[in-house]
Amino acid sequence: MSIDLYSKQEEAPIWKKVLFIFSIVLISVVIIIFMYNQFVKMVKQDRTIEDLNLKLSEQGTEEQLKEKEFVLSAEKKINDFKKLYSAKPIFDTFFNKFETWVYPRVFFSSSSIDVEKAGVTLKGETDTLQSVMQEMLLLDVQTDILSYTISNIEIGNDKKVTFDLLLNVKPELFMQNNGQQ
Repeated sequence: MSIDLYSKQEEAPIWKKVLFIFSIVLISVVIIIFMYNQFVKMVKQDRTIEDLNLKLSEQGTEEQLKEKEFVLSAEKKINDFKKLYSAKPIFDTFFNKFETWVYPRVFFSSSSIDVEKAGVTLKGETDTLQSVMQEMLLLDVQTDILSYTISNIEIGNDKKVTFDLLLNVKPELFMQNNGQQ
């Protein structure tokens, strides 16, 4: 004789049945609300926004729309000019500092300035080699000079000394926002 263990089915408590039915109804309601919002309300709102944008863009006469285009174009050109102007190098600060770097017996006959690399190439002339050394001492103590090179030192028959000077300076000396404008 065998015993049937599975013939007796336990019945679930009523609170579990109610909770199951409630969760099914709740999920159904949430899905219905989502579908309504997604496919009905959002489409209506998109159409309303498109209509309002179209009405806003059509406001004004044809002449006003042309003038608006002209003003926007002029504004763009002015902003481009402002960017170019603010990026242009300012030499006042550099030359004001440069005056303090030059030994009185040295003068420079030509110069070349490379703003992008913050480099200055100068052709110098003085009466003695001692003046070139004095110039080097002046350049050594300057904080705005990152490095310098003196080359092509020539002493002429008339005892004049010519040389080339290459300065690497701080780029801030050529920028507009350096305290002076």
